[in-house]
Amino acid sequence: KQYFAEFLQPRTCNGFIDLVEFGLLPNFSDLPIYREDFCRHLGLSYPQQKFLDGLLLSHAHSDHSSLIHYLRNDIPIFCSKETYLILKAMEETTQAPFTDLITLSLKFHFVNSRSGYKKLRGKDAVVERTYRVVKPYEKYSINEIEFQAFPVDHSIPGALAFIISDDREKVAYTGDLRFHGRNGNLTKEFVRRAKDEKVDVLICEGTRIDEEENESEEDVEKRAKEVVERTDGLVVVNYPPRDLHRMQTFFNVAKKTGRKLVVNTRQAFLLKLFEEAGINGFPKLSDVCVYVERKGWGTISKEYFFHFPDVGWVKAFKVREFLEEDYYKWEREFLNLNNVITAEDVRRKQEEFIFRCDNFELQELIDIKPKDGVYIRSKTEPFDDDTIVEENRVRNWLKHFNLPIYQIHASGHANGREIREMIKEIGPQKVIPVHTEKPELFFK
Repeated sequence: KQYFAEFLQPRTCNGFIDLVEFGLLPNFSDLPIYREDFCRHLGLSYPQQKFLDGLLLSHAHSDHSSLIHYLRNDIPIFCSKETYLILKAMEETTQAPFTDLITLSLKFHFVNSRSGYKKLRGKDAVVERTYRVVKPYEKYSINEIEFQAFPVDHSIPGALAFIISDDREKVAYTGDLRFHGRNGNLTKEFVRRAKDEKVDVLICEGTRIDEEENESEEDVEKRAKEVVERTDGLVVVNYPPRDLHRMQTFFNVAKKTGRKLVVNTRQAFLLKLFEEAGINGFPKLSDVCVYVERKGWGTISKEYFFHFPDVGWVKAFKVREFLEEDYYKWEREFLNLNNVITAEDVRRKQEEFIFRCDNFELQELIDIKPKDGVYIRSKTEPFDDDTIVEENRVRNWLKHFNLPIYQIHASGHANGREIREMIKEIGPQKVIPVHTEKPELFFK
């Protein structure tokens, strides 16, 4: 965010150079790990022998995974099944930058056509990346290096810590973790095993090294339930889109208060992937309501008119041949589910729903017209200029719809006291702070 923003993105035509310019990626000469199409386009040599034998990916949050987009596709990426599925969902359902995560879409290639040449696009341009899904606690080898993956609790499913060793030393990497979530026992088990392994070096996250307090996931559920019980109208909630632990929390709240949790099609897609993969502990797709927003020409709506020859302006609700054109291919399978709802459904029975609504979905409130409702922000509070500006915009919307705001959130990271206790318990010879703005606090 220091250099790039929503409307100031690294240029595709410049490969990875825009990020290298600001030190966000290492120089090619220092670390030749980048994809061939970008290297060739920039006139750089492309080593046939890959420089890296493997990459250990802790979890799917974008600050850990998005720059996979620039990596060559033959570097094996080791991660959990949950992380793989989340990356797959991100690649298939978002149009954001840096989404060549599971596959790689070749750039700067031309192919023959009837008129001469055309750009290589679509399925013909897709190259698979190399992924290796790891199982918890099992040992794996990359040449002379051995490693184990340890599930830990974090604000996204599938987070891993690692212990890596060769014949000289053992290194533990925490990834991002916490002790106060529903699966804090997993983090404690990692700490116990890292202690037993007598690791030499601990690479340790310190996002909240300067904080001492915690709110647990159970606290979030309790407080949210109290708010919902006092609310006569619609409950609008915003939580991180891929935090299925938080989704489970609000699913529990909905169930206990006689409501239904409403999710968008992107979250429905992720639930579908998890269910198909046999991953338990989260709502099933049939347990929630899938909200289909009015897109394109809005042909899903019962309330709007369309002009037909010889007929004039008439309602054409859910005419299949027109409806599908308004939606991406991956969304179309959700259109006729029994548990699909629209803005009209939510508006008519607001007291029956907890409506998950991201900042970019606030325009749905225009159609829903909430009454006697509340807004629960269940995510990190604004922390920099960009998020403060965005939050002010959100508050304008909420003020317009008379929605009081409740901040109810539990962090995905351990606090300073827990981090120092973890370091003391593991007992490494050396600690390397990462993922922190205040590394000096590790040693106080």
